[in-house]
Amino acid sequence: MIVTILCAMMIALSPGGAPSQLPPNWGGGGPDSFGYRYLDSDTTCPGAPVYNWISIKGIGTRVTGLGDDNVVGPFDIGFDFPYYWYRVNKVYVGSNGYIAFHDNSLNASPFQRIPSPARSNNTLAALMSDIDCSAAGSPNGSVWVWTSPDNDTFIVEYDSVRFWSTGGNNTFQIILSRPDSSITFQYKEQSGAPYNGWVPDANQCGIENVSGRIGLNYLSGNIPPGNMYHPELAVKFIPPESTTLRVHDAAVRNAMNDRSGGMFAINGRPITFWGVIQNTGNQAEATFRALVRVRNQSGSVMFIDSTNVRALNPAETDSVVFTRTWTPSTNGVYSIQVISKLPGDAVPVNDTVTIELRVITLPATLTYDRGTPTNSMYWNGPGGFGNRFVPPVYPCSIISARVYMQATTATPCAIGIYADNGPGGSPGDTLYIQTVNVSAADWYTINPPSPIVITQGAFFVGATSEVSGSPSFGMDSVPPLSYQGWEYTGVWAPSRDASMRDIMANATIAGQVGIAELQPEPVVLPVKLEVTPNPGTGLLRLSLNGASATAVEVFDATGKLVGTVTLDNGTGSLDTRGLAGGIYFARVVNNGSSVAKVVISR
Repeated sequence: MIVTILCAMMIALSPGGAPSQLPPNWGGGGPDSFGYRYLDSDTTCPGAPVYNWISIKGIGTRVTGLGDDNVVGPFDIGFDFPYYWYRVNKVYVGSNGYIAFHDNSLNASPFQRIPSPARSNNTLAALMSDIDCSAAGSPNGSVWVWTSPDNDTFIVEYDSVRFWSTGGNNTFQIILSRPDSSITFQYKEQSGAPYNGWVPDANQCGIENVSGRIGLNYLSGNIPPGNMYHPELAVKFIPPESTTLRVHDAAVRNAMNDRSGGMFAINGRPITFWGVIQNTGNQAEATFRALVRVRNQSGSVMFIDSTNVRALNPAETDSVVFTRTWTPSTNGVYSIQVISKLPGDAVPVNDTVTIELRVITLPATLTYDRGTPTNSMYWNGPGGFGNRFVPPVYPCSIISARVYMQATTATPCAIGIYADNGPGGSPGDTLYIQTVNVSAADWYTINPPSPIVITQGAFFVGATSEVSGSPSFGMDSVPPLSYQGWEYTGVWAPSRDASMRDIMANATIAGQVGIAELQPEPVVLPVKLEVTPNPGTGLLRLSLNGASATAVEVFDATGKLVGTVTLDNGTGSLDTRGLAGGIYFARVVNNGSSVAKVVISR
């Protein structure tokens, strides 16, 4: 679906980027700097593919949950697939005709040219366009994934899916072949055109690596014209037998949570900092440093610390926990930066992750905006926007929610508070919803008859409208940005514009349940959580000194909660037999200062 931006009384589609590319080639192209090249079935030369449709509809696993502009997954490939200088084994499936290895970011209109550093990265774009996979948008459509019995072929098939608003019909597939490490796109049927026609920001086809800096573009809009889609077309991307490319690159994959999203902290309570560093180059790297830095809104450095990252082979990760904690003493907006300091890093754009931090005293309004919109956005169809919030304490009670909106003609709009139990942690159960009539530009508030209690995880505040083009939703483009915005186009998905603007949707919380009168929070002294043996396997012993906490939560390296350990007199056991080998974090519930890194060996 298309989203329109209103700014300074002008309406315009936001532009798509276009990094420099090699001159367009018809039928064959490349190599990129790694050595990938492509050939298509319209080309007569050695190695050119022959169209050979492999139907997996009704045989593979049907992908459920796809709608208009969203991503589902991950799905196991079934084997380690060599891609550029690393290996991948999971994919996310996007409704807009693409898949991405280990990246669940949404690619939506307007589309960036492939390759591009803009996420998603690690993308295979077969027909990346504004495709509506919902039941209403593609009534006969379906998407399937399949791994061969020999675990040497993986296929994603889009069957009879249509363009948003304009219809048409598209059936195509993406094939990963283990024997030769090739990638093939096949097109059984292609009719119709995207909403804005065959322009570059409406259609992209190609591949890109983990940084989005290396890749091949097969088709951008309708350029080159000789590469336009047609029935019985096959396009094969062929890796080199060897490469002379040497890349030293380490990236901060995520920090403080699984999406490096905006977060809240209680004034006077210590904060422990952590991040996940990945070797995204193709060279083994010796130990290097990582840095964490906190700045206030004026740019002054409030805190700084560093630690070692272990030696990493290509594609390996290390989860680092910084030794020192920081206790904020002033409410306000801060920026946390976790920085990889690999000497000679060739791709500095992925060295730093910035997290928006808001320090609050309860009761408080959870917000990612300044209170005044810099622009507004509306959908060319029914739609909405919202935010994801992780409370700074549990349990907490939600008193009210509000969204900034405006409409030229009075428009009914539903404001809802949602649990995070939808697919992939998306908005799920409705905790409370109320319809408001939107007219003048203002905050529109809902007040549940009784507080909504959140005991774990996240919750969402969102507003949706069934009226095309109304209302307009307030946006704030002033950094730092939260990356916690979501959009609704019949299904909820992370905002396509998270890197450019925050959504003006808030929640007011009263803090921990059962406190009749909130007093200033006492400073929580740092405590130490010990894990033994570490590294270890089987049952690990957790010991907590200096606190009366009763539970420890265990997270994997992506920030996903994988278990909770109940403590008895400060001790407990973590059963790792159901967990894969790797790096985990153990965090004391309601005491953000106590985090331990846990290494499970296999």
